[in-house]
Parts: sequence; C-alpha cells; structure tokens
Amino acid sequence: MGSLMTARTFDEILDTRALRTLFQPIVRLETGLVEGYEALVRGPAGSRLESADGLLTEAYHTGRVVEFDWAARASACRAALEGQLGSDRLLFLNVEPIALDSECPPDLRSDIEQAFGRFQIVLEVTERSLDRDPRALLNGIDRQRPGVAGLALDDVGSGPMTMALLAVLAVDVIKLDKAITQRGVSPESLKVLDIAHEGAERTGATVLAEGVETAAHLRHVSAIGAELAQGYYLGEPAPLPPTRAAEYIIGGVGSQPIEDVRTPFDAIAGRPLSRATADLLLPLSRQVALGETDLGEPAMVVHLVPDPHLFGPAEQQELTRLAARGVITCALGRGIPAIDLPGVRRTSMHDWTLDRQWALLALSPSAAGALIARAVPDSAEFEYAITHDRQRVVTAARCLFRRFGPSPATATNATD
Repeated sequence: MGSLMTARTFDEILDTRALRTLFQPIVRLETGLVEGYEALVRGPAGSRLESADGLLTEAYHTGRVVEFDWAARASACRAALEGQLGSDRLLFLNVEPIALDSECPPDLRSDIEQAFGRFQIVLEVTERSLDRDPRALLNGIDRQRPGVAGLALDDVGSGPMTMALLAVLAVDVIKLDKAITQRGVSPESLKVLDIAHEGAERTGATVLAEGVETAAHLRHVSAIGAELAQGYYLGEPAPLPPTRAAEYIIGGVGSQPIEDVRTPFDAIAGRPLSRATADLLLPLSRQVALGETDLGEPAMVVHLVPDPHLFGPAEQQELTRLAARGVITCALGRGIPAIDLPGVRRTSMHDWTLDRQWALLALSPSAAGALIARAVPDSAEFEYAITHDRQRVVTAARCLFRRFGPSPATATNATD
C-alpha cells in the first residue's frame, strides 16, 4: 500500500512539475574560487520524495525516467534564470543516459532553450543505466554536444562500467566518485586515479573530485591532482547566492573530439594493408586484441564477424570468460548465434555498411589493440591491418558500440 501511495505521489509531483532545484558550488582548487554550480533536484520539502534518490527510484519504478529527467532539467534551468546565474559560470545538469536521445516535452522547452542559450551548460551523465542502450547513449551524446559547453561523466570509480566507457564517451570532465575522495589511498583508488589522469592527459579533460566533506578530503583531492572539487566542506546545496560581477575569467572545460566513422575499416584509413586467409587471421586477431595483456576490468572487447563460422566455440568461450571478469564484451554481425552467452551483449542485426568487414578489438586504460579486416571480393582472402594506435581503436570501438540497442535484460529491468 505504501509503495502504491508513493507512486501516486510521484505521479502528482511530475504531472504538476512540483520539483525544486538547489545548487552546489564547484570550486577551482588552484584559486579557491567558484567556477560554477551543480544543479540538484529535490521534491517537495518534508515529503518522502524530497531527495533526488527517492525521486529517481520512483521514476524508474513507474517508467517515467525520460519525462522526469526533462522536468528536472527544466526546474534547474528555471531556477538558474530566476537566480540570475552569471553567464560566465558553469552550470552542471544531471542527465540520465536513457534520456539523452529523447525529445523535450513542449511545456518545458522554453525554460530549457533560454538557459542553454545563456549559460555554460555541462551535461553530467550519471552512472545509472549507462550500458542500458549504447545506441541511444552515443547518439544522444552526439545530439547534445553541439549545444553545451561540455560533457561530464559522473561517479568515475564507483564501478568498472564508468572507467571502461571513459574512452569511447570522450568526456570533457571526469568526476571522481566520492569514494575516491573519502577513502584515501588504496590499490583500488590508485587504479582509478591512474585511469583518470591517463584520460585527462590524452584528451585534455578536466578532473573534478566530488564528496569533499572535510579539510582532510580537501587536502587529499588537492594532492591527487584534481582541478575542480565540490562537497559540503566547499559549499552545501542551496539556492543561488546573489549575483556579483565576475572577478576572473572562467577556465571552461573541453577535450579533444573523437572522429566519427561509418565503419571500423574507415578507422585504419591510410594504414598499409596486408592480405591473408582466415586460417591466419583468427589466431592473429586473438593475439593482437587479447594477447598483449590479460584483460580484466575495466576494459571493452568488441568482435565483428562477417560470417558465423568466424565466431565459433573458442570465440564464444573467450568472450564469456572475459564478461565474467567484468569486461564489457560485445559481438555483432550476420548470423551471430542466438545461444546463451552470459554477460555478452550481442546482435545479429544486418547493417549493410558492415558487410564483409571483420574486427576484433580490445580497449583498456593500459592497452589498445585491434585487427580490422575486409573480405576481398571473389577471394578467400581478407585485406587487413593491425593497429595499437589508441585513437584508431577508440574510433573503431565507438563506431561498433553504437550499433547495440537495449538488450532484453536491461530493457525490462526498471531499476538499478
């Protein structure tokens, strides 16, 4: 009975757009000055749905995540406009991955368009449902990116998913999970920090530490090289403070873009090509993609096959083994068997642009390798190239990962 009443209360809150927004300052550690704010959604004060977690839980339970996401964004935009946020300040807006590639409800469009035209918006992609629908995730990011100042990935370090997808998402801000801020030095936190700094150095992304609740936390995030930080020690969520003239120039955020290609073979354009039959390429592809390092999480492995006989028991077992260790594993191509491969995302969709192409690629923070090939017409041979160029592997991985829609398991699972 209680859950039914909560659902009804949530429906009423959403139907009447009765959401509030508070703002938590984001501080540049080098100067101690506020660079911007993260908008935090709240329900009616004193209600059981006052917290963001409570609201999101009900949004997933009731299947209204996308509408709630837009309503929360509109509430934040309206509050920023009414609070006269400086146009030079960054405004971080949380967005659920499954809402990125959706249309804004008409009644919310005015506030959102006005705010996006005035403020330096950073869309903060949350960890929830990050791998639910890769196609919608990447298409949504591409759709939103031209209209915003940057893209942030939240909760990096909370689990392997955020770190494994860091490269293909091409984010501008890497937000370290509060566990990295608050638990001090540990093998796990050092691994996350290494991955975050590698990504920041390679792409120009900014590292932001969240969860700074004490002076000790502040000293720690300064020592580990974060550039921006937020948390109760630096400022509690509250209405926007009175506007005052800018005292300095906001640094902004940004990273190097990833090239979009139609096929993985396009990612090796300009590379010298060799020719061989599948007898050589099958074992060679395993060595190139999987042999350099014993892949473990966080990592991604994608296998594109032009013919089902190139995805036999050995390939199936290897992907299943890697999936059991937390590696994101994907297989696609014509005739991918409809057998149960636990943890392996797969599709046998027919995409004519991928006809005759073959690829096995692996991507982790410390390694990148791919064998990418294309069948030679009227021949048993393939023309192929091997690459360990990280940018080429990331480009090919992004091209293939976006081919995957929601799997039956994730599509029917309402909550995380």
